[in-house]
Amino acid sequence: MGYLHDKPVRLVVPFSPGGGTDILARQLADELNKGERWNVVVENRPEGNGAIALSAVARGKPDGHEIILALRENIAIMPLLQPKTSFNALDDFTSIAHVADSPMILVSGANSKYQNIGQLLDTAKNQPGTVTFGTSGKGSMSHLLLAMLKKSAGTQMNHVPYKGSNPALTDLVGGHVDVVGGSIGSAKSFLDGKRVVPLAVSSSERVQAYPDVPTIAEQGYADFNVVTWYGIFGPKRMSKDVVDTINAAINKALENPTFRETLKQQGMVPQTGPAADFDKLFRDDYQALESQLKDLDMQ
Repeated sequence: MGYLHDKPVRLVVPFSPGGGTDILARQLADELNKGERWNVVVENRPEGNGAIALSAVARGKPDGHEIILALRENIAIMPLLQPKTSFNALDDFTSIAHVADSPMILVSGANSKYQNIGQLLDTAKNQPGTVTFGTSGKGSMSHLLLAMLKKSAGTQMNHVPYKGSNPALTDLVGGHVDVVGGSIGSAKSFLDGKRVVPLAVSSSERVQAYPDVPTIAEQGYADFNVVTWYGIFGPKRMSKDVVDTINAAINKALENPTFRETLKQQGMVPQTGPAADFDKLFRDDYQALESQLKDLDMQ
């Protein structure tokens, strides 16, 4: 569809620059610019935990020139926890492409007394309320990780919400919080610089990027699996031709072996497939979360 070359395609990111989602968006934009010769421009709109970015895209023209890289947390979890958002997640967007899945990672400071997940859980069980757990904000995937961990392990940890992963990780390095949950992409520079210690990943299987890091499931919680997904959405009423064109371009980018390997080294699992499959995943997950969140302490 040639007209997508006519003017820039804005890829909105509902997070600040430098985080895992921003990095993924810029990498994807580069692939599309090289492969399709589009002019994809990344625009960061972190205000309101992503609600402002999502609202803006929902009100945009359905011509393919404004799309958003959204996560499970801001287009599925947040609207369920904050029902007064100015958009309807199920009705106001068009699902375009499933980009990747990613587990969370639980980390402590390099000099922390918690050097493995067992030590952390023992303290959280035996000394309730003494462990501080930093997240990237209320309603974030790291907040869901905390709530699931508290329920599964029968622990009590104090929630310390931040405005993004980077501030939480910076405070962790400074010794102001005991542990932080976040995406592997956000934590990667801290991990590679040995400023933090990886305790566990939240997926049911270990990840390629850090094969020596155990899963929480390995600690005796066999069904523990907390994974986020990344997807491209546009405004409602996008034509099938536009959706299929963008979907095909993204699938092509994600089938590039070099790009796939880059994402895997960032702890992600690349995904491809038709828009209809992603739309079903999104709607099924939203419905499941609607029930699940009622049983969790996400306050």
